[in-house]
Amino acid sequence: IDPHESFVLATPGKTYTFLFFCFIVDELQDECTLYLWQHKDQTLPTSTEKNIMFTPHYDTLIKSGTHEYYAENQKRYDWFVTPFLVLDNGCGMTSTQLNNWAVYRLSKFSRQNSKFSRFKEGYVRPDDVPRSLNSDISYFGVGGKQAAFFIGDSVRMISKPWDSPYVHELALSKEDFQRKEENNEDVYTGRIVSRMPCDPSQITDDERFLHDVVREESGKQSFTVVVITGILTDHINYLKQDFETWTRELAHIYHYYIHGSNGNVLIKLVVFIQVTLREKPPKSPILLNLRYVNNDMQTLYINAAADSFEFQATTAGDGGKVEGVLRYHPFLYDRETYPKNPSSDNGDSDDNESDAGARGKKDIFECFWNGRLIPYTTVSEFDWCSRPKKGSALPAECFSRLSGVLFTNDKFSVSTNKLKFMELELKLRNKETIFTPILKDQVSRNIEKEFMQWLQSCHERYDKQVRFFGFRRTITRTDVPGKQNSPWGEFSAIEWDGKIYQTGQLVKSQRKTPTLYGTIVRFLLHGEYDGDVFATGGEVEVTREPSALYNDTKIMPISKIDRTATDEVILKGIEKDNDKLPDKLRLEWKEEILNPQIPAGSSIGPLLVEILNRKGDVISHISAGQGPGTWLSVGLKVIRHGSRFLFYDPKLKTYILFFLGPLNDLGKYSLVLNTIVGEQDSTCLGNRILPSHTFHFTITGKPKDHFTLSQLSPAYRVGNPFDIVLQIKDHFGHPTALSSDTQPVLQCSGLDVSYETVSKSDTKVTIKGVVVRGKIQMHHYDLHVTLPGLKKSKETAHIGLLPGAPHSVHVKEESAEVENGSPVMFNVEIHDEAGNLTANPKQLVRFSVFLIFKSFILNSARPAEHNGRRLETSRFFYFILSSQKNVAPVVIGLKVVPSTRVARIEVYSQSEDLVLRNKEKISWPAGGLLENLCYRLFNERGVEVPLTADITSKIKVNWTGDANSEDLVLGKLPEIQVPTQLQGERFCQVSYQEQNVSFCFTVTSNSVALKGIRFHSGPLGPRELCFHYKSFEERVIIKVTAGEPAELKLISGPEQPLQVLKGHGIPTPFLLQLCDEWGNPSPDQRVVVEVRSSRQSLKPVNAEGKAQFSVLAVNGSKGYYQLNFKGSFNEKPIRGPSVFLTVIPDPNKPVRLSVEYDKTAKLLAGGTFPVFSVTVVSDEGSPITDINPADFSMLLWKGESSTPPETVSEVCPPAPLKALKLVCDSCCRDKSIPVQIGPHTIQFTLRNDKTKVPLLTQIKINVVPNQPFKLAPTSIPKIPVVSYSMEMPSRTLVENMTLVIMVSFCPRRDILSVYPQCMTSAKNERRRNLPLFEGKTQSVHFNLEKGEAHINRLAIMEKSPGENGSIYVLTFHPDVSTPLDPFQLNFHFYNDVENQQKMAELTKKKENLTVAINQFAQRNDQLFISLQVSRVEQMIHEKMAEAAQFERAPRRVCSIPNNFSGPDVVGVVGHLALIEDDDAARVISWHLGGDMDCVITRTTEAAKRIYDDTQGNQQVLPLDSIRKNALGRTLPHIKNGRSLFDPDGNPVFARHLLICPKETEICTTVFRNLLDDTIVMDDLNSATNYRREVGAGARPLSCVGIEL
Repeated sequence: IDPHESFVLATPGKTYTFLFFCFIVDELQDECTLYLWQHKDQTLPTSTEKNIMFTPHYDTLIKSGTHEYYAENQKRYDWFVTPFLVLDNGCGMTSTQLNNWAVYRLSKFSRQNSKFSRFKEGYVRPDDVPRSLNSDISYFGVGGKQAAFFIGDSVRMISKPWDSPYVHELALSKEDFQRKEENNEDVYTGRIVSRMPCDPSQITDDERFLHDVVREESGKQSFTVVVITGILTDHINYLKQDFETWTRELAHIYHYYIHGSNGNVLIKLVVFIQVTLREKPPKSPILLNLRYVNNDMQTLYINAAADSFEFQATTAGDGGKVEGVLRYHPFLYDRETYPKNPSSDNGDSDDNESDAGARGKKDIFECFWNGRLIPYTTVSEFDWCSRPKKGSALPAECFSRLSGVLFTNDKFSVSTNKLKFMELELKLRNKETIFTPILKDQVSRNIEKEFMQWLQSCHERYDKQVRFFGFRRTITRTDVPGKQNSPWGEFSAIEWDGKIYQTGQLVKSQRKTPTLYGTIVRFLLHGEYDGDVFATGGEVEVTREPSALYNDTKIMPISKIDRTATDEVILKGIEKDNDKLPDKLRLEWKEEILNPQIPAGSSIGPLLVEILNRKGDVISHISAGQGPGTWLSVGLKVIRHGSRFLFYDPKLKTYILFFLGPLNDLGKYSLVLNTIVGEQDSTCLGNRILPSHTFHFTITGKPKDHFTLSQLSPAYRVGNPFDIVLQIKDHFGHPTALSSDTQPVLQCSGLDVSYETVSKSDTKVTIKGVVVRGKIQMHHYDLHVTLPGLKKSKETAHIGLLPGAPHSVHVKEESAEVENGSPVMFNVEIHDEAGNLTANPKQLVRFSVFLIFKSFILNSARPAEHNGRRLETSRFFYFILSSQKNVAPVVIGLKVVPSTRVARIEVYSQSEDLVLRNKEKISWPAGGLLENLCYRLFNERGVEVPLTADITSKIKVNWTGDANSEDLVLGKLPEIQVPTQLQGERFCQVSYQEQNVSFCFTVTSNSVALKGIRFHSGPLGPRELCFHYKSFEERVIIKVTAGEPAELKLISGPEQPLQVLKGHGIPTPFLLQLCDEWGNPSPDQRVVVEVRSSRQSLKPVNAEGKAQFSVLAVNGSKGYYQLNFKGSFNEKPIRGPSVFLTVIPDPNKPVRLSVEYDKTAKLLAGGTFPVFSVTVVSDEGSPITDINPADFSMLLWKGESSTPPETVSEVCPPAPLKALKLVCDSCCRDKSIPVQIGPHTIQFTLRNDKTKVPLLTQIKINVVPNQPFKLAPTSIPKIPVVSYSMEMPSRTLVENMTLVIMVSFCPRRDILSVYPQCMTSAKNERRRNLPLFEGKTQSVHFNLEKGEAHINRLAIMEKSPGENGSIYVLTFHPDVSTPLDPFQLNFHFYNDVENQQKMAELTKKKENLTVAINQFAQRNDQLFISLQVSRVEQMIHEKMAEAAQFERAPRRVCSIPNNFSGPDVVGVVGHLALIEDDDAARVISWHLGGDMDCVITRTTEAAKRIYDDTQGNQQVLPLDSIRKNALGRTLPHIKNGRSLFDPDGNPVFARHLLICPKETEICTTVFRNLLDDTIVMDDLNSATNYRREVGAGARPLSCVGIEL
């Protein structure tokens, strides 16, 4: 170095710049590393190494983890395990600090930060912060080394300090320690490597995973990385499988560093601790930020707390400070909110005792040192926060709802692994330790008082321990003074501590003298409510029990209810009080009464009465507590019909009653003895009826003496029945019974008295249906009633008698004669049955003459009048009493004769000899006179009435007022002047006013008419007519129109000659004109014109007399035709023209189909149809060549019906039709003939736009049998199940079966005559023990006649040989010249009848299912029509043969015994699943190896039982200990649903090849754990290539295992 050259001298931690080559060497220490640089910012060109030393034997490190983590006699805290790679973005460590970290038990209080003398300084304690969260949690360096060597066998520390550009690394490993010891080297030496960031030169091939870590060093100012390798297998499994558990516990340990001093609340701090679990691909990394863990215990405590109580404690002398927090977790509604540990499925073992409360036996306080959890130290409680021993108003469970945290500073020592405090609890329980509560930033000295007040407030404010429901109303209480009396809610029930108390339930009070028992009346809660509500307390109102003893209600707090009291205890206490109450009365008769029937006038008594309780003691008073109580007495009552007699003496307990009587009143009596309480004569004590006794007796009467009549009505009607009641009495006048059958006798002077029956009821005799008949001579009568046999046997009653009900109608006149129009009188009377004249309200008599009726009210002698108008010779009158339907009508004859009064007027003309009709109109010349009119009068008899002056004076005419009376007497009428105006009318009337008889007519004026004027010819149009009369002349212009229609003329139409194509119309219409006989056009629209051809058409003419016809279509055979036009007028024909036309056929119109085929060919069933050639023939008979083949269709159905069935389908649809020879020909080729023989119908149809109606043609064919090919039964028999029993039904193979030789798809019964042989052969060829037929033969022969053989019965011999449970084949082989397929029938053979019956039932079920499937197929045959039956049969035959081959082939069987069973045993692993492929089964069985005989159980208890029973020789695996892995993983070469490459060898997960016949879900879980993600492939090369492809790439994928 040049003397004037500046240089830089640096240590790994400091840098010094020197201008001259001189410096102070004293500041350097031994073994200090120096760097000589040219300038300050120079970087290391390569990494450097520094040798370090630390102490003592390496077991202190590599085994310290095991010792430190288990020496505490605690459970292993798996959650303390740190991940194998830890990245910290803290301040980092220098090389010296890293060396200090390696020194065992070098605490932070004695550790040196630098070896330069001027930087020598001890540990500087940080300032106080809340909760001591100062990040100063390192005490001994051994903590990190213990944790590292507990996880693995090597640790690498990588750190970069804040003020240094270098990264320092230190590696410690078990292997290195062992090597140094074996080589006698210093074990506690090592190397710290210093390098630049992102320099991977120190990374070996085994540490390739560190490349990513080194690359991430860029840009970081400081960091520390802990890398642990050689991790134990148990730790790997724990880290992978229990990721959620240990991250949750990690969040618990560092909870307050992650979330701040207040814990996991809404305010989040920016402190990130992120845990990443990386597994081999294709598994994605799992990332979790501990900030988002929300189920660690501290988070659960904070979130579940309703309120907190903060305090602090200071220890004397050493400055120790503890901050504490108590949290209250209230009871809400139906559960405790104290959080449970999520790491335990059933809760901690200490928490499961019901008497321990919500917290169980867990300690209250968890302890944190400098903000870090010290897990093995907890504090149960302090004296000031424990439950007072002398009792408290607070429930005991409130003290179990507390959780707490203690935060200490570093004045309290902890163990080297920070798992336990050394003497925390001793210092806190020291008397010199001062606890002070912190309340709103104020400090109070009396912590116990403040705590109890806080706990009381929490209980009242937050606990919702009692649920009030069944709200009734809001009330105001009178028993509560002041403002607390309102409002109070009244409820019918509560739910408290899981128990429901409701109205009417019995309860007991807690430890009260005396103990209170009662029935709940209601629950009361202060406040205003409208429904269910939760609260802490309340009051209950109870009725003290027994209510008969106390008769009082009490209101007490709900907390006073004894929740431990059972119903038996409560009932026992109530029954004890019931023993004090009166239970019964004891009676003692001095003279016993034997007969309860006591005669009148007798007496009863005397008797002795005593009151007894349930113990049988005589009592005189009741005491409910202190004092004399209530006195008892006995009251006596003799009761009859409401009368009472009461005798009692309330001062004595013994009562003597003397004779009572005599008792004369008859009836039933009750002697009632009641226990009476107090002075109020009450027989009830509360709701309890006191004991009483009742004696019933009856006072009966003496023998009968006389009778009395009941009150009778003052009047009765003749013939109406009524009843008479006789009351039988004794000597005292008491009612008594009539014992004899005496019949009463009734008498009444001058009248006939009778009755129907006599009824007796107790002491009464009723005479029913009494009827009195006779003529009424007086108003009152004496009715005598006699009852023989009595002392006084006769009684008389006075009755009044009135006429009875109407019985008949009486008319005095038997007949009458009257002139028509004169009045007639009838005398009508109404009589009762005795002939008495009777009158009743609304009594109406109605008479009728044929259909004319008149009703009136008939009194005694008022006549009825009848005015008749008709002149009849005689009539009959019917008199009917309308209100009485049972009264017969009376018929009276009346003869009516005609009268002589004027009844009719006749007017006639004497000169014209004309008789006028009434109301007739007479036409007469205008201005003329109607003369010579005469009249005649006639009476009702038709006789002319002579005219007299008196009669004619009553004749009036209306056309003149001055009629000549003399002319009227002569029968002449005045002349009538006709009106001078044309069409004038005059009404004329002749009347006879007395009888209201008249005759009228009308005279009409008219003029002269000229008739018959006619024009013979001439033009149409106006003409003038001239009329002359004397000197008068008049001219009239008229219009001459056409005459009557006479003919039709064709004025326009198509050109002639006319030719029309068949089916086409005539384009030009025909126009016709109507004319008269002179040829003039006639517009008469009444004429109808018709055209006659094949179809008539009618059409009226228009206003011009024209008619137009358009011919739309002409149909008919080829030839000449004539169109005739004719008219019709008033059913008279009018001649018209005729038109000739020629009809020619249309060559382009299809009219029919012509089918040609080989009619000589035989149509064999199942064969192929010959070619059908279909030709479309036109109307002229020529083929049409422009038909589209797609317009054709071909239908086929069985039978000769001309109408196809609904389910028929197209055999040859339009698409397959092809042209043949000509374009006009179409054919259907290569179509199969039906398999069913017999007649069939084929229909060809053409549909296109040229045919309005589809053209079709049908041909009949006959399908004949095909060549024989097999032997088959007419109906498929059931699968036989036989045994070697003695009974014939159990040995029968076939019964009543007919075999026929089958052609293709149908039987043919007349082909061959052969002798078939039936033999048996085993389905498994290795079996030789075949069953034998009857006669011990192996074959039986039957004759074939006309292609069929009938087998009545075929059975095996008795005790036939055969293997039990085997399936044999019964073969029917036809011995014919043409080889035919035999018929084979499987049958089951069993050695016992029970198995035979079970298999027969199963076979029957199978056949029923087959029949049901066939029926379903038949109902839905349209779904299968398109299938070829022959192909289906062939496929079935092939599949049956393949199934038979499978059944005969040997099968793999698991040889491992399965001897374990039970409800909790799933089975042996080797028997849980099946594998179809042999190679796969062999490979997977080899892979499972020793697990094949493992027994799977549902519970650990069942596994332990099997393990103990086999003395530990049997492998067991309980399901509740198996990890349930997710099943969604895919093969390694598939990523995000896409294949990364196309692998060979068919890779598949081994578990996917398993078939689990039962317990699928359980078996899936078992094999998922046993096989994991093992892959099965076809061969070794494919597996090698697959693994190579999977492991290639920047991020190689994982492949757990491959089996070949």
